[in-house]
Amino acid sequence: MFQGLQSKDSDAAESELGGSPGTFRVRQVASLSEVSLILEWAAAEGWNPGVHDAESFYLQDATGFYLAELDGVPIGGFSMVKYGENFAFGGFLIIKPAFRGKGYALRLYKAVMEASDMSDRTIGLYGMVHLQDTYSRIGGAQFAWKQSRFRGVGTDDAKGVKQVDSPVAIVSVKEVDFEHLCVFDASVFGTARPTFLKSWISQPGMVALVAVVTTTACGEDEDARSKETTIVGCGCIRLSVESYKDANFSRRIGPIFAESAAVGSQLFAALTATVPLGIPYYIDVPHTNESAMEIAREASLQSVYQTARMFINGDRGVKCSMIYGITSLELG
Repeated sequence: MFQGLQSKDSDAAESELGGSPGTFRVRQVASLSEVSLILEWAAAEGWNPGVHDAESFYLQDATGFYLAELDGVPIGGFSMVKYGENFAFGGFLIIKPAFRGKGYALRLYKAVMEASDMSDRTIGLYGMVHLQDTYSRIGGAQFAWKQSRFRGVGTDDAKGVKQVDSPVAIVSVKEVDFEHLCVFDASVFGTARPTFLKSWISQPGMVALVAVVTTTACGEDEDARSKETTIVGCGCIRLSVESYKDANFSRRIGPIFAESAAVGSQLFAALTATVPLGIPYYIDVPHTNESAMEIAREASLQSVYQTARMFINGDRGVKCSMIYGITSLELG
């Protein structure tokens, strides 16, 4: 159990990091409301967190979120959320603006990495591109790929990307076997996450779609024939915070996992068709998947910013070629 780290400004370590006077402490969050506080900070940064993301994140790993405090007042947050026994994902590294430039982010990151005992796990991280060398230097993170946060706006033609003839059907997630969906998701994400996935697709306002191909098995007679459904893609779009002071909700797409560009395009079109006229939506696309980038270009999406995907201790076989939209920059 992570109990927290305390130190005074007089400590040598604090002096080296440029800390300001006061007692600095890192501790695990104590409740869902404290996870929500971190997401409020993320909204203030313009990261467009999902309106109901806190519940899904906290349910996956209630011990994976941390607050940095100065004299008992929260000034920053970081998460290191575990998936099973072998994988974890770090995100939400935030220090409130008034306390930046004093070394607190580095101290928070180091404290969590040391206390979380992640030496035997593969760790995934997203960070700003200009900071990837820092992550490598202090934690051994290796760069994997860049991705862009793209912004689009809901239209009245509900087309998004040109449709193509396809044997693939786009259906509600409620029409497929959840265990089969978990297997497909794990084959792309690199590890199983059934707890997270169940909560994710059940968020209020979430639209969760699955791309399927149905085949008929031959039998001796027509009555003996059976239909078999195979999942070839999945996608979600949820309510998100457009800005800290904006009462209107935008939309966040994620994930879009697909076996082909055609399926990825179908899912993107189906998801964006649910966005109301004039409402912004966002999607994070890995640059290494050129087909996904082409979908973004065809839809005339605007690039907002770029981030870097990094791993510590390998990448656990993530299939980037099947990722047309990242699930979440915060949890992978």
